Amino acid sequence: MILSSQQESKFSAALSKRFENEGVHSFMENFEAVAQKHEQRRQKIKKEGDVDNDKSPLEYRLTIAEKLQGITQNEYELLYTETLYTIKHKIGSITSKYSGGENDLYAYAQEAFGLLSEDHQRLLAKANEEKPPILILNVEIVEAKDLEAKDANGFSDPYCMLGIVPEIRKFVIPQQGNGGNSGGGMSSDEEGANVTSPNDNKLGFMKRLRSFRKSTVRRAQGREKNHSTTGTSPYSVLKDKLPAKYIQTTDVKKATLNPIWMEKFRFAIESGKTETFHLDIWDHDDEFSVFEAAKKLNQVQGFKGLNRYFKQIAQSARTNGSTEGSHIDDFLGSVNLKISEIPSTGIDKWFSLEGRSENSKVRGQIHIRAKLTTREDRGVPEEDNWTDIKQHVELLQIFIDHELNKFKGEKTHWSGELSRDAETILHQHAIQGDITDIQRSMCRWIAYSKKHLERTLSNRLLLSITEQLEQTWQSKSLSRDESDMLTEAFTLFLNYCFKQLTKIREIFPANNKTSIERLEQLLTIIAKLHGMEIFHYCCPFQNDLQFEITSIIKAGTVEWFDRMVTQITKPRLRSDEDTLRNTSELVYVIIADAHSAVKYYNPIFESIVKMSFYNISFKKIDGKLGDQIHQSPSKLLENKESDAADILTFAASAEQISLSLFELYLSLHELAKYRIYVNETDRINLKITQYHNYFGAAVKKWLSVARNKILYRIERSVEKDKVEGSTTTAYNNKFTNSSLDVSNCFSQISQFWRRLAWPDIISSITYLIKITEDMANATRLYATLVEGKLNARKFYETNDLSYYTHELSLTVNDIERIRESFKTLPIELSYDKLLVAAEKFHPIAVVDEYRKKIETTVAMCSQEITDRIYQILSKVVTNVEMELKQNLFHIIEAPELISFQDATQPLFTFLEKRIFPYKEVLIRQNFTRLLELVWSVLIDQLLSEIEKASTVRSTSSYTRLTKALDSFVDYFNSDEQYLPKDLLKTDKYKLIKKLLKYHTTDTHSLIKLYYQEKLHEQERAVIINQSSNLPDLGKLYCRAYYHLKEETLYVEIISCKNLKPCDSNGLSDPYVEVQLCPKFLYPHIEKQQTSIVKKTLNPSFNEKFEFRLTEKECNLSGGVIHFTVMDHDLMWSNDFEGEAFLEISKISGIPHESNSDTRPLDELKQIELSLTHPKAVRSRIIEILEVRVSDKTATEFVRRRRETENQ
Repeated sequence: MILSSQQESKFSAALSKRFENEGVHSFMENFEAVAQKHEQRRQKIKKEGDVDNDKSPLEYRLTIAEKLQGITQNEYELLYTETLYTIKHKIGSITSKYSGGENDLYAYAQEAFGLLSEDHQRLLAKANEEKPPILILNVEIVEAKDLEAKDANGFSDPYCMLGIVPEIRKFVIPQQGNGGNSGGGMSSDEEGANVTSPNDNKLGFMKRLRSFRKSTVRRAQGREKNHSTTGTSPYSVLKDKLPAKYIQTTDVKKATLNPIWMEKFRFAIESGKTETFHLDIWDHDDEFSVFEAAKKLNQVQGFKGLNRYFKQIAQSARTNGSTEGSHIDDFLGSVNLKISEIPSTGIDKWFSLEGRSENSKVRGQIHIRAKLTTREDRGVPEEDNWTDIKQHVELLQIFIDHELNKFKGEKTHWSGELSRDAETILHQHAIQGDITDIQRSMCRWIAYSKKHLERTLSNRLLLSITEQLEQTWQSKSLSRDESDMLTEAFTLFLNYCFKQLTKIREIFPANNKTSIERLEQLLTIIAKLHGMEIFHYCCPFQNDLQFEITSIIKAGTVEWFDRMVTQITKPRLRSDEDTLRNTSELVYVIIADAHSAVKYYNPIFESIVKMSFYNISFKKIDGKLGDQIHQSPSKLLENKESDAADILTFAASAEQISLSLFELYLSLHELAKYRIYVNETDRINLKITQYHNYFGAAVKKWLSVARNKILYRIERSVEKDKVEGSTTTAYNNKFTNSSLDVSNCFSQISQFWRRLAWPDIISSITYLIKITEDMANATRLYATLVEGKLNARKFYETNDLSYYTHELSLTVNDIERIRESFKTLPIELSYDKLLVAAEKFHPIAVVDEYRKKIETTVAMCSQEITDRIYQILSKVVTNVEMELKQNLFHIIEAPELISFQDATQPLFTFLEKRIFPYKEVLIRQNFTRLLELVWSVLIDQLLSEIEKASTVRSTSSYTRLTKALDSFVDYFNSDEQYLPKDLLKTDKYKLIKKLLKYHTTDTHSLIKLYYQEKLHEQERAVIINQSSNLPDLGKLYCRAYYHLKEETLYVEIISCKNLKPCDSNGLSDPYVEVQLCPKFLYPHIEKQQTSIVKKTLNPSFNEKFEFRLTEKECNLSGGVIHFTVMDHDLMWSNDFEGEAFLEISKISGIPHESNSDTRPLDELKQIELSLTHPKAVRSRIIEILEVRVSDKTATEFVRRRRETENQ
């Protein structure tokens, strides 16, 4: 974008021409308009991102569903037939959850399958022809509690015997012979039983063969038994002859009243639903008696003959062991459960144990789980229900479809609940097919997840079904076929979810509350699936979730970016402005996306899957966008040649490109702010971090054009003021339109810089210095032009300024306004913050150089403009200076008979008439400057009159002048004139005040003041000598001490150093004179001196002097010790080396509050005094005393001091 010098001149000339044609507000205003447009766009993005919209999002109008393979018509009819068969042979008692009407179920099935009546009847007849299923009872004996203790150790050894008996009938138990009787072989709970008692209907013990064998072996190994005389083992007898399907038993649990079995049993119900499930609990004592009794089961002919042997088994068990007495099985209780009363949902409850008669005393409870199922006699293994599982999934899908078709609202609002009829059919199908809970959860998940691929169900529903699947899962509870089926469903569902995430911006728009909730649910489902044991069991080789989602986010972001590029850059252009404009539009789209990602997507991803969506997405966009904008700004102004004939077209195009570039810059600047949300490791590698590098040349061009525009605007504005002249009302009566226009230029530059917010600190300082220098030149140009306009009206050639009052005021006001605008410009440009930030990249010394350059540029320009204002205003003061001095002269020379007010009033009247009219047309700052100039004239004239040596005035005259000066201060500092006191009390004013004080002071007091001045001069001797280029006269070292009791002042002259050479040999012969001054305070004290030390500039004296003084004399105000160092000369008069002074009242030993040092003279610290020369500083006191020729004290004092000065 860097133009050649020839192009630069053409470009500037063309832009200047455009300014003339289009008006002076065409360039910076256009940039500000672009900035405002950018701000509106930014606020719109933020506002749209904050919209909380509950409308249905785009997700459910997007077709990305998987096409699933359906079932054939034949399979469809077979499934319907199976459904009718299930309804016809439903089992279990009806609960409130399920429907009991067979016809209602038929009607629902027909409606769900969508079959005609004739098809329904045909298939129903076919179902009726099928052989009825075999009813199966599945029982789980879980545990028992609080059983009765039968053994001596306070426990029992309980076990259960359970079985199925037909419908209850009354029967008689035959009496046993061979030593047995009706009572001897019964346990206590059987006594009193008779053939007519209802307790005779209790069932006997039944035992499952396999479990019984295991129990027999374990008991044989764990108890001491005498089987040595038995020829055949009980185990082998029962193995061959006991019918296992009639009776089954649990293991024996030793020494417990709360046994836990957790054993499952399965019974086939062959004679219908009128049978009863019966269970007894016994305390085991002699297993052999049980075997012998149980062998009689071989005589049972069929299931119905089992009843009459029940009590015989029990009695036989007692009789067999009656001779020993200790081997008796004790009855602990029983439970009866009618098959017809078992609900279809099964039973899971605690049963209280019952006795055999009303007199039986049993206690305790047993926990039983029981449920019914069926088995069809189709020649397949009983445990194989794979066909039932597949049918269950298909049936679920049909019912889901039917319920969705009936649902009138949004399909995504469907809760997933099926009708009562549907749930009844599915429930019956599950229990008749012996489908387990995990299989049912699997079928439900597969059906709903596959249906979701077709009709998009609620993610909340899918999450609930997923959680149910997780809750019912048990390790290795699925067959290989079931696992494969679930694996396929998992894969289909996840692929569908991943496709949704790929289009996250379209399917889950961030400004839609509902869609964000669904996204959260979707991610929760995915995360839950990947965290489930069943998922890893079925999909052991699935990629890590974070890897999958990272790949999906990247692919989705790239696809979205490419689509946005295609949509925005449609083939309808191709000018450079269009290219830039489209790139800006793309960036704004990315900003909106970044805003949504930060505010909505990223928190969800971080919370659920522990990943940063924004970090992955923004990095991908950054790379793609970097490639996209690489060619946009970098070459648009390069190599653009313009013919002279087409120079205006070239300028217009270049200006439009500049505006388009600025818009692109602002959009990229806004986008770059979002890099803060990328983690620090990746942030430094983002291309967006260096976005400003594309615009370096453009910024230089913008600032260059802005400078030229402002200079041109200044010329036009001032010219316009000249043309309009007095016919146009000045802005606010104190400014012209040109100052307002130029001041706005400066504001626009500041606004442009703030809008630019250039991110590179180092180059920002360079730009800032350039702006400051350009605006300083613009300020000088404006001041020169408006002053030139005033000069053109021959302002400086006239003595009558009344005609120019308003124009002069406008001129200085305009200049001051522009000066103020320029002076505050660096502050508005935030130069201080920029320089502070630069300290991180530059040494402080370099930054200070930058600061100094900026502040110096501002200060020099401001001072130059201020001097111009003073120069213009000084014409007003010069015009009235003579009359001003005359009025002041009348005050000074007024006779004492004239009152002070009468003497000063003419001056104040003159000021109000000739000066204060400017107050109405000058701004306050300029009116203050005018008053400063007037004050300066008054002070200069007053000082001149006071310093006139030839004039001798009375003390009262000086008193009047002092009063007049105070009245001047009050007048100029009043609320009407508002000249600050710090401007009034200048150095000349302070000098006048001091001189007036001196003139009104008596001679003795003046002499005291003189010595006080000499003390101050001595303290500043080093500074004075350096500033006045006088040589250092050396140092005097001494000690001084006052002895109160002796009333003696002791002074010790120790030495001098670095004296000036007075002799031709380069040395001196110094000595020191010591005198107490002023003389009129110590008339009785004579001057003393040391001995002479030859040929040295550093003499050592070590001489002590005594002065008799009272305490009162020591504390006299103004008393000093005057040390005079002289060079002794035999041939000529002695030469003056220097003098020093020591205030007496501050000497050690003199009693006063600030002095408590009472040490001896030898122990006191030596005092260093700088030697001075009386000519070093002009003494106003000497000059005033010199005028008092009639005062002998003054005349004598002045004579001695003049002599000293002349040495």
